[in-house]
Amino acid sequence: MPELRHLRYFIAVAEELNFSRAARRLHMAQPPLSLAIRQLEQELGTELFQRSTREVTLTEAGRALVDGARRTLAEAERAVVSTKRAAAGDVGQLRVAFSWSVRYETLPALGREFRARHPDVELLAQEMWNAQMLPALRSGAVDVALALCPESSPDTVEEVVRNEPVVAVLGAGHPLAGEEAIALSALAEEPFVFFPRELAPRLHDVLIGLCRQAGFEPQRRTGSFHTGWDLGILGDSRAVALAPRSVASRQSDGIVTVPLSDPVDRLETSLVWREGDSSPARVAFCTLARSVFVQDSKRESRM
Repeated sequence: MPELRHLRYFIAVAEELNFSRAARRLHMAQPPLSLAIRQLEQELGTELFQRSTREVTLTEAGRALVDGARRTLAEAERAVVSTKRAAAGDVGQLRVAFSWSVRYETLPALGREFRARHPDVELLAQEMWNAQMLPALRSGAVDVALALCPESSPDTVEEVVRNEPVVAVLGAGHPLAGEEAIALSALAEEPFVFFPRELAPRLHDVLIGLCRQAGFEPQRRTGSFHTGWDLGILGDSRAVALAPRSVASRQSDGIVTVPLSDPVDRLETSLVWREGDSSPARVAFCTLARSVFVQDSKRESRM
């Protein structure tokens, strides 16, 4: 099988029909070029060029080789380009798990930027509860998770990419709904709606911890905050909830969000992936997430 460099040399001579011009085009001396063409002819067992002191022409065998040599070089070049693009995370598929709050601002912002920079990577996003993410990562069902206060494990890597202030979620008719900001302690007597702890243990404990930091144990109402929000029925009751500020970008009917005036801890959104996973698309996604939200994090830290 001829070497690719010999085919490249052959094409140059076939197109120039002059060894000196072909050598200059290839940025090499003429003797090594002539030697390489002789080696190619010996390997194929036939002459490819008719040489005289005045001209160089292709033999019938040479003419037969031209098109095939061009196709071979073009295919090799495509393979090299595809390999480099795959190594840079520019092609392939990336499966992303995400938690409820991430869908309102964080995931769309990251998804749009990733698609703009890596248009040939197919993004498959699936919403799931935090407790489901670690098993999905371990099984390979997803490649990376983007979640608010995700679960931790020794066999995964977690990196915070965004932290946000906490807002109170109130029905539009709540007495405090019109305030510019409220203290979390002002909600001490209100019923809170969360979600079953087993669905997102760490997030559940963080939200309960915020109330305890404010000096009270929240009165917990049965039901799911997320279900009430999605169905548009959360505002039908006096129950309140806590969420990251980004959910305010798409408020449900009958619900308002009010910033908290307390210096409470912020809610962190993190990327989580399998320990040792160096797949190019996953690396590109995580690298981009750092740049997309770095200005947001700096701005929040100054507020």
